[in-house]
Amino acid sequence: MVATTVVPSANVFGATYSEELQGAYNWAHENGITTMDTIDRANMYGAITRAEMAKMLANYAKSFTDREANASAACNFTDTASVKGDLATAIVEACQYGIMGQGISAFRPYDTISRAEFGTALSRLLWGTTYEGGTPYYAKHLEALKAAGIMNQIANAESTKEVRGYVMLMLERASDGEAGV
Repeated sequence: MVATTVVPSANVFGATYSEELQGAYNWAHENGITTMDTIDRANMYGAITRAEMAKMLANYAKSFTDREANASAACNFTDTASVKGDLATAIVEACQYGIMGQGISAFRPYDTISRAEFGTALSRLLWGTTYEGGTPYYAKHLEALKAAGIMNQIANAESTKEVRGYVMLMLERASDGEAGV
């Protein structure tokens, strides 16, 4: 489940973070990927929902890519009426950027995401549809992310729940290498 080997280096309010994870939080906060004002409030080891992931990826797309959102994309979902504020906006934006939500009627905003789902969405953000069509659906996406040095652990991707801190870390790695952007 771990994106890299976690070596504890800082203890903040009882939680321990590696230097790499602390750096990923700092990068994400400075670049608007997270708005949480402390690493503990960012819940680095907490599971991330589809709506939260949409927000992080849409913010990344706006800040680190030259992609244009397709405002005419059909991004109406049967289950997002209860989602409010910036998360509601981000769901539509992630769909309009072609990252997630294409061809589905239910977005499942409160479902947690797997490594397979995150990797597929991140790959789409970086490289568009280049790695679509794998078996299983995420295989080519995750292999490309691993080859680019963005995602280290791709085994058991469907059963591995993704966490906020590793999403930040992989987004930082993608921006450092400017892979596909």
